[in-house]
Amino acid sequence: MLYLEKMKMHTITSGNYVTSVHGMVHPNRIIGEHDFLYILDGTWEIWEDDTSYALQSDDLLILTAGRHHYGKKLCNPGNRHMYVHALPTDVEKKYNHLYPSAVNPSEAFQLFSCSSLLHCQHNPKVRQYMQEIISVSWSHDPERENRLSLLFSLVLCELSRLEAQKSSLTPIDPMIEEIIRLIHSTPQTFFTAGEIASRYYICERTLNNRFHKYCTKTFPAFQMETKLEMVRQFLLTQPDTKLREAAINYGFCDEFHLSKAFKKHFGLSPSQYRQLHG
Repeated sequence: MLYLEKMKMHTITSGNYVTSVHGMVHPNRIIGEHDFLYILDGTWEIWEDDTSYALQSDDLLILTAGRHHYGKKLCNPGNRHMYVHALPTDVEKKYNHLYPSAVNPSEAFQLFSCSSLLHCQHNPKVRQYMQEIISVSWSHDPERENRLSLLFSLVLCELSRLEAQKSSLTPIDPMIEEIIRLIHSTPQTFFTAGEIASRYYICERTLNNRFHKYCTKTFPAFQMETKLEMVRQFLLTQPDTKLREAAINYGFCDEFHLSKAFKKHFGLSPSQYRQLHG
């Protein structure tokens, strides 16, 4: 385990892709940066102090700054991986070297404990953000340092989420998260469960079961609640827009259908809600 500080400015010193055609041994070294090593394809065994880590595709290994990192054998020929080196913050330096029994909340509000080896097969954002970091690190963007720090913070947020999921009864479901993004990004469309199930090559029953497990409600119920919440925000931010326009914008048949669903969910008609909260 190591400690990482979210939402704190981190300096990215380097990032790159590596393809080892014949296989390679991890360098024997102690460096002053955290080494975030992500396996794109292949396997590798890497040691930190007296602990060995067996990595496979879409595994992320975080080698802590100031500790001894090395390898004893070659990775597989054709191994592909990427890495990002980031300087630790002052708080990270302190806690990763002292191994405290308790973290001082006032000193390390955004600190979280993280496993050295994380399996990211079901969280593609970690891979995506690391790839963006490497791309930005090679750019001449005048906002380069700010973008790198922000992207690295996004990586840490995803890692914190992965750690939280370990103790959660609701694991991450990338398919359901993708469907939720589809609902949000196409507010004018009401999808049927059959349309979504066909798009993802599953049956409607499986779709509803996975939605219920992840969101505690079926796909139709989740979609309706999401649409009504979007309408609620629209009515407040566009107080002069007629209800008919809101119905069209959010996929309802007409304003009467919208008004009935809105009142059933919020207990007030759209006009009453506007008067009360406008």
